[in-house]
Amino acid sequence: MRKKEEAAPEKKRRGRSARDQGLSRERVVEAALALIDAKGYANFSLRDVARELGVYPTAIYWYVTSRDELLVEVITRALGDLIPGPLPAGRWRDWLKELFHRYRRAVARHPNVAPLLGSQIISNASMNPVMVEAVLRTLLSAGFKSAELIHVYNTVITAMVGFVTLEFAGHGADERDEWEDRLRVRFEELDRDEFPLLTANMTRMSNQAFIVRWKGGTNRALEQSFDRYIDVVLDGLQRQLAGDADARKQ
Repeated sequence: MRKKEEAAPEKKRRGRSARDQGLSRERVVEAALALIDAKGYANFSLRDVARELGVYPTAIYWYVTSRDELLVEVITRALGDLIPGPLPAGRWRDWLKELFHRYRRAVARHPNVAPLLGSQIISNASMNPVMVEAVLRTLLSAGFKSAELIHVYNTVITAMVGFVTLEFAGHGADERDEWEDRLRVRFEELDRDEFPLLTANMTRMSNQAFIVRWKGGTNRALEQSFDRYIDVVLDGLQRQLAGDADARKQ
């Protein structure tokens, strides 16, 4: 009887061991991000995180309820604070350009999260409502009307996320070298008569153009193309503003 009474406290102590070791939601998220940085997310699991932290998998559930919830926290941590400083009067283009560059720099630091950014539920849940509010405020200050705000906002978010996702999203580490070699050979062996423009520009486009590349953004960044892309988007928005202003004068 006495042995049973002594065993109960020991069992209870083991149940609290994860917390006693200093485990926290922050440590769980940091460990998960480090694992994804190192190995990608395709085969990522809560069990991997537990193993990395030296605890039982059940300990992780003190802090996150599922893999998806943890991935949301990982993206939030990876992106960090994206919001530029206060908006200078009349400088909405500069503010948006800085937002785009902050986003790209954040993903460049953690490129293995890029595929997750295309997952609507996870990327939506990880987006800071403070950032959404700041983007809406910037667009209204630029002169866009409430009736068209949703369309302009969607343009801005697509511009911010779309290019960067394509630039940095890669595939898993398994068989990477073999896959890249096969893709490179495929392009190098294209028939010049059938694809005269592509083959003539292959030297310029190889690993510098979407579709015609076998290295991700971590190996061959596309910063100049990104800058051109941003200018095209912002020029288009500015022309819409000017057109709306002219229409109101008539």
